[in-house]
Order: sequence, then C-alpha cells, then structure tokens
Amino acid sequence: MIDNKKQEENSSLILRIIGMLFFLWLFLLSIKLLGGTFKHYFSDDTADLIKNATDNPLVSLFIGILATAIIQSSSSTTSIIVAFVGAGTLSLHNAIPMIMGANIGTSITGILVSFGQMRNKMEFNRSFSAAIVHDYFNWFAVLLFLPLEIMTGVLEKSAIFLTSIFMGTSGMTFKSPLDSVVKPIARSIEHFVSNIMGNQTIEDKIQYDGALLTVMVILSLMLLFVALNYMSAIMKKLLIGKFERIIHKYVFNQATTALLFGILFTVSVQSSSITISVVVPLVGAGILSMEQIFPYAVGANIGTTITGILAALVTGSPAGISIALVHTLFNIFAAAVFIPLKALPIGAANWFASKAGENKLWAIGYALIVFFIIPLLIIFS
Repeated sequence: MIDNKKQEENSSLILRIIGMLFFLWLFLLSIKLLGGTFKHYFSDDTADLIKNATDNPLVSLFIGILATAIIQSSSSTTSIIVAFVGAGTLSLHNAIPMIMGANIGTSITGILVSFGQMRNKMEFNRSFSAAIVHDYFNWFAVLLFLPLEIMTGVLEKSAIFLTSIFMGTSGMTFKSPLDSVVKPIARSIEHFVSNIMGNQTIEDKIQYDGALLTVMVILSLMLLFVALNYMSAIMKKLLIGKFERIIHKYVFNQATTALLFGILFTVSVQSSSITISVVVPLVGAGILSMEQIFPYAVGANIGTTITGILAALVTGSPAGISIALVHTLFNIFAAAVFIPLKALPIGAANWFASKAGENKLWAIGYALIVFFIIPLLIIFS
C-alpha cells in the first residue's frame, strides 16, 4: 500500500515536471510569435509612432502600471515589453519606465488578497499593510531611480555594458539555443494563420495587414497567459506545502534568508504575485511581522525578473537582453538602498493601513485610484 502511494507520488511528480517543461516551451514560443509578429508587420514609420507615443517617461511608467494591474502579472507585462524591444518597435530608452511601472502594477494582487480579511479590523489592518508595503517599496524605488535614470541613464548604460560583456560585443546578434527550439514552430504558425486568412507570401515573407496583426497578437498573448498561468500553478503545487513547513523554521529568522527565499521562491513559481499573496494572510493572522516579510517581498521583485531574462534569450536581440537586465538591475539597486532604509516603506504602509482600517473605502479607493484612474488620466490626457 505504501509502495503504491509512493509510486503514485513519483508518477505525479514526473508528470508535473513534464508539464512544466511543456509550458516553459509554450511560453518561449509565445514570445517568439509576439516579437516576430511586430517585427514583420511594423514599417519604420509605424514603429516611430509607437516610440514617440512612449517618449514621455511618465506616460510610459503609467502604461506599465495599468497594463500589469489589468492582467495582474508583471511577468506577462515584462515579457511583452522584452518582445517589443527585441523586435525593435520600442526603444530600450522608452521601455525602462514601463518596466518600473510593471513593478508597481503587480502589487495589486496582494491588495486584493488582503480584502479577504476585511471583516476583522485588526487582521485587515495588518494584512493590508503587508500588501501595500510591497507597493510602497516600488513607489519609493521609482521616485528615486526614474529621475536618476532620466538625468544619468545609469540603468540603461549598465545594462548595455553587461550585455556587451555577455555577448562579446554590443554589435553582434545573440544566437540563443532556445531560439532553435521554438523558431521553426513559430514560423509555421505564422504561415498557417496567414494562409487561412488569405494573406500572400512573397519569397517566404508574409504580407501582413491589420487583421493578421490582430489575430497573431491575440494568439500570442493567449499562449503567453496560458503558459505563465500553468507554469505558476504547477510550481505552486510542487512547492507551496513545503513552503508552509519551512517558513517558521528557517526563512524569516534573518533578513538575508528572507531575501534569498523571496528570490528563489519567485523564480520557482514565476510570479511575485503568488510570493506576496502567500504571506499577506500570515501577517494578517499575526504569524509574521512587517519587518520579517519586507526583505522577502524585495526578494520577490528580484526573482520575478528571471521571466524577462528567459524571454530576452529567445529574442536573440541585444536590446531585448538589455531591457531584461535593466529590470534586474533596477530591483537589485532598489534593494540595496531600501532594505537599510526599510523604515520608510514600512512606516508609510503602516500609516496608510491604519487609515484603511478605520474606513475600508480608503483601501478600495487606493486600489482604484492608484492602479486605474490615475494611469488612465495620465495616459489619455
């Protein structure tokens, strides 16, 4: 009986690993399709329109916030940005504020989780503060590094420098081994869809129009969202039970271990939203404190950048790799500054959570105004 149970567990583990590899391949395929679609469709003039539309760093920042808040996945947003930059339809310079905005937008998931404890005033106060401390950390990081980036270009220059080291020279094209796994299938899908829609192919070059672009973008995004969703779900099933047993014993006794675990857990589940959502109820229940979970939340920000790096590798573009590295560097620099200054985001989060505890409309208004109303006003003004 015990042997049968063990065999079932082993079979389940193998199936989950196979499933994880399949959805990782599907994710890479979706990035290749998305990047290829924009690269093949956009003329230089149309690409210039996109670049000009995002030339305002404030608008770019709020595009990143709004897009991530809507789909509740910074991994998806950054992967799309990487595909755009890799295809050359969005410049590295203009994409950087979007990446910063994606960091902020992903915080909404933890806030929604905290709403589940609204009935108990004390628990809601604690859980809401745990949710928004992640948001406040991201806002403080943007307030510091966005003006610094505009004035000095420190993130862009650092990322380009690292890319040139990894690739030997900034002018070469990176030949990713991942590309060969997805490129033939991506090209076959493009040809198949274009043939169904009656678009001509001249010398193996697909003649794109608006209708084909729309269909290919929708198809690519569907594959991307499905892949990330199932990758996350599989890893959550593999790790979440172990996570709950480990945290009390090993993780939150020191800031360093909490930071590292936040990074590793997020890399594993491919979602900082899950990483944060797991601890929000634990803070609400009084099991963990704000000081304990803060470095863990910062680690989640760093860990989530691995998705963008994977996406960049499959683009084969130096610019795509650079924007993925910008995301990583931004979060590492922010961690270096604000872990020692943790009193700032923690104090701000506790203050606002106390207001929200007295009147729940503060919390609801915060989510609506910060993540939706302000971004919409900024973008479309």
